[in-house]
Amino acid sequence: MNCTFKNIGISGVAGSGKNTLAEIIIKFLERMDIPCQELSIANNLKKELSTASKELYGIDSYSCTREEKDIIRPFLVAHGEIKRKLSEGKHWTNLLTKELDNQKVNIITDVRYSEYKDDEVDWLKNDANGVLIHLSRYVSDYNERTYIKALNQSEKKNDPIMRDKADFVLNWDTYEDSSQRVASAEKLLKWIKHLYV
Repeated sequence: MNCTFKNIGISGVAGSGKNTLAEIIIKFLERMDIPCQELSIANNLKKELSTASKELYGIDSYSCTREEKDIIRPFLVAHGEIKRKLSEGKHWTNLLTKELDNQKVNIITDVRYSEYKDDEVDWLKNDANGVLIHLSRYVSDYNERTYIKALNQSEKKNDPIMRDKADFVLNWDTYEDSSQRVASAEKLLKWIKHLYV
C-alpha cells in the first residue's frame, strides 16, 4: 500500500483509553496540518453482528453503551475469533484495508492480534505502512499503580504480545482532566512528531 503518511495502530486492553488517545493524537496532527481519521477493526465486527445482536439480546452491537457492550462482549469476541480462524487472521484487516485513506494518517484504535502470519500487527506494519503504540492505564494510590486488567482470556493472552511488538509503549494515569491526559502523553506526541516532520 502506497501511503503518504505512516499510519498509527493503538493496542491495549478494554478501558485503557485507546479512543481517548486517538482523539489526542488527532488534535495534535491537525495542529500540524496533517490530515487524519480514526478507524476501528471492531467497527466492521459490530456492523456485521448488529442485526443478530438486536434479535438475540435486544442490544444493537453497533450503537450500544459501554455497559451493554460488556454484556455482549463474549458474543462479539467469539464471532471475531471464528472469522479470524476461518481467514487466518485476515478477515477484519481485509475489510479495514478498504477504509484506509492513502492521503491521511489512519489511526486504528484496536490492533489486538499476532497469532497468524500476516495478522493484525504484521498487516499494520507491513501492508498498511504503520507503527504500533501500546497503551496501559493505571490508577495511582499512595504511589502504587494498579493497572486496568484484561477483561477476557483473549485480551489476557494477546495484550503482552502487543506490548512486546509495539514501537512505543505508553503507561498513563487515570486523569479526568483532559489537559493532564495530554501532558501524560507528551513523550508520545514528540515521538509522533518525528514520524511526520
